[in-house]
Amino acid sequence: MLHRLITVSSLTLLLSGCKLASEALHKVVTPKLHNYNKSSEALKECNLEKTINIVSNNQNELLKNSELGLAHYFNNNHKQSNRNFDNAINKYRTDENKAIISLSNIVRKEYQAEGFDKVFLHNYKAINYLMLGDAQAARVEAKNSNVIQQQEKLKLHKFKEQNSKSNKNTHLISHYETLFKRVNPQHHPYQNPFAYYISALGYAEDGDYDNAQVDLRNAMKYSFDKQLLQDKLLSYQKQEKEPTKERTIELFFDVGQSPLKSQKQLKMDIGNGEQRMAYLPDYTLDENNNIHSIKIVDSQNNEVAKSSLLCDINAIKVNEFREKLPAILSIITKEASISIGSKLLTEKSKLLATIFKTGSAIYGQNDISTWSLLPQKILVISFVPKKEERYKMIIIDNSGNTIREKSLDIKPNKNLKNIYSHYTIRNNKVCK
Repeated sequence: MLHRLITVSSLTLLLSGCKLASEALHKVVTPKLHNYNKSSEALKECNLEKTINIVSNNQNELLKNSELGLAHYFNNNHKQSNRNFDNAINKYRTDENKAIISLSNIVRKEYQAEGFDKVFLHNYKAINYLMLGDAQAARVEAKNSNVIQQQEKLKLHKFKEQNSKSNKNTHLISHYETLFKRVNPQHHPYQNPFAYYISALGYAEDGDYDNAQVDLRNAMKYSFDKQLLQDKLLSYQKQEKEPTKERTIELFFDVGQSPLKSQKQLKMDIGNGEQRMAYLPDYTLDENNNIHSIKIVDSQNNEVAKSSLLCDINAIKVNEFREKLPAILSIITKEASISIGSKLLTEKSKLLATIFKTGSAIYGQNDISTWSLLPQKILVISFVPKKEERYKMIIIDNSGNTIREKSLDIKPNKNLKNIYSHYTIRNNKVCK
């Protein structure tokens, strides 16, 4: 009788464990509701105060400070923006320098910053410093961005190399072809000309046109829209030979919504002839943005300058994911196969192990938290203004039609020769 009670109790405990594990798996691998859904919607309404309030409640310190930094940047609060970016940078550096091993972290792994997120923390810090009139600090942050880009490029290569073993689920990549075809396939996630351009502007402020030209040439290696860079290079060459007091207006436009993380349910082969439905990573692109370019016209409607695309965040995010995907599939397949194939496990223990191992493997590469306030792209304009002339921007769609017009309200930046300003555009509306 006692033996029977022990057996029944043990079985009940095991089944209870399986149920708990199953519930944990459901929470782990099914899409979670994150505040970024709400914050990105608030930003589409150009409601920056609401956006800041929403992201302030985020429980993940790294993500909260990244989002707050960008929201304050959009709101022209550049000192507070950099304070938040510093908090985010310190957090990701701390996390990289220590290994946290706990069941809760394995099962419920949270956002820890993608490589390109780290790059943009420094990119936006650099722009903030330009807005604050500190060209030297802007150059330092641009350099930090370039260093991070090289480090993350090596990490990506190592990640792919360590998990390069072909597996039976490689065919699942075909389910992502539509996503991959919607971005520029040649735009490598860590060949970003934007930081070089910011650095060049910083050198030009100090009259160091030689180093400014070096940075522009580096930017041109990675840019597919070279017109602005070529014009700026010619301008700096002239300034180096015959310096003038001519000032330029440098405009940055954060346009649209960057891809948000989502999930795709596909059937995976996990060994021993078994298959399982799994939630795999995916990205959702912004369908509402159709802004192609922006041009500046004078009071007579003469075109003065046109935007260049120096930062294609759609391509950066999606192409990094495309490079990681074979390795992600390999990791998930391997973890699931190990949990299924062990002869030392009972059937119930196999189920329990599979739930946790498959769940953590999927979730480890598939937390749908993301730095959601990043724009789809950054357009840049540079031109030499005339005294007493008034200018306006004209936003142009993919068909060449005018979406919106807005007067430029340009004010000099403290301590700097040139004038810097930025605008946030969501749902074809100019927020700032």
